[in-house]
Amino acid sequence: MHLDRLTLHHFRNLDGLDVRPAPGLNLVVGPNGHGKSNLLEAVHFLALAHSARTRKDKDLIAWGAPAGADGPGFVIRGEATIGVRSHVQSLEYREGGSRVKVEGLESRRLGDLLGHLLLVAFTPEDLDLLRGGPQERRRFMDVLLCQHDPSTMELLRRYRLALRQRNATLKWNLRGEEEHLLDAYEATLAEAGAGIILRRREWVRKLAPLASEYYREIVGGDGAESAAPEAASPEALTMAVTPVPATLETPSLLAETLAGRLRESRVRDRENGLTSVGPHRDDLLTFLNEKSVREFASQGQKRSVALALKLAAARLLEESTGLPPILILDDVFAELDPGRRARFGALIAGRGQAFIATPRREDLPFAVESVIEVERGRATRLASSGD
Repeated sequence: MHLDRLTLHHFRNLDGLDVRPAPGLNLVVGPNGHGKSNLLEAVHFLALAHSARTRKDKDLIAWGAPAGADGPGFVIRGEATIGVRSHVQSLEYREGGSRVKVEGLESRRLGDLLGHLLLVAFTPEDLDLLRGGPQERRRFMDVLLCQHDPSTMELLRRYRLALRQRNATLKWNLRGEEEHLLDAYEATLAEAGAGIILRRREWVRKLAPLASEYYREIVGGDGAESAAPEAASPEALTMAVTPVPATLETPSLLAETLAGRLRESRVRDRENGLTSVGPHRDDLLTFLNEKSVREFASQGQKRSVALALKLAAARLLEESTGLPPILILDDVFAELDPGRRARFGALIAGRGQAFIATPRREDLPFAVESVIEVERGRATRLASSGD
């Protein structure tokens, strides 16, 4: 799976960009502030229908972009190879409405981009997975699930809509009408919520041993940095999703449990105006030697755990499709010491297409197939690494 051609118009500071990446490792170089990270962000948006750097899509529109009927906007188009077949998808984003095209089929939903170009991104913000709030970790799980099975997007959409409706209804004082509406919204929350909970926990069950394996490989013999000097092996990495439901036997039993908890929580939820039960309260917890990574791990340990989680995610996507996902690495190697840099590099080299932005070429512990130079918002040169 790899991008063969990427064209951009009015995306951040990139306009009229037309690059043809190599199917292997692509080094993206250029002065700071000239568009290296923006190019990687565009690839991310094309594959995952959102930016890894901002929640406001309108912030991606170039300053001074011409306004169409629906206002100013940007365009991203990618030509790719998936297995043995050619694939094209594009999006035209505008504040007044967006258009998505996948293999010539047009849609108004950005989510329809998902599930075709699989992608895992490694960025400096990955530390937010470990030190940020639970919403970052839920997002990590859900992006992975939506790539594996795009039907998860519809499940999440139904759940979020019913959640907003229930929260709004909780603030009303029309008790008779309110109870009837709450019954309806809670039925949807229970059904969709059960599906989300089961999918998340199944994927974390698969993710945990892979992440533990990758963590050991990344840290090598220097993993027990917070342990006693005689410790000879890295800390054990384990994971869990909380809160744990009463039953995970079947979707119907879990939905019944959720519906009961929602009914029981109505009095408390009315006081707070918020729903206190359901997968929107989930958190993905990580532990090193049974101690919370978020609370006790060093910055170096957190960085290594985050990399291990992303590598495990890429491995799961590859196992489910038979194709390695595209990797994006934005200024990641500079964050690692030489030993971990070399071990992490060995884990991604030769695993399909990657776009790697770094301020110093010497930070990379391997050769690349091509170099894309970005300067003043233009891709000025595409050359082999041997030039």
